[in-house]
Amino acid sequence: MDQYKLIKEIIKTCKYFKVIDYEINDPFVEKKIIDGLEDIIFVENLLNIFYSKMKSKRFQKTLNQNRLKKLLIELEKIRLNLEFKGVNY
Repeated sequence: MDQYKLIKEIIKTCKYFKVIDYEINDPFVEKKIIDGLEDIIFVENLLNIFYSKMKSKRFQKTLNQNRLKKLLIELEKIRLNLEFKGVNY
């Protein structure tokens, strides 16, 4: 998934889970997410939020499991790459 599509999916999912408001300025959020995807703590926090929200009964009936699974896989890849970037061989 390219970075632009990934960022749009993150914003869409955050709005779906009501982590951010629908009225929020998307370009501002996009910039913050682009910067945040370079920080392992930010990525891990996103993963934790998405995992906890998807387990909530409130979202079980309307949740698109496949779309969320693809997003989580992409975020896990980014997290692993950031983790290995800091390792010295």
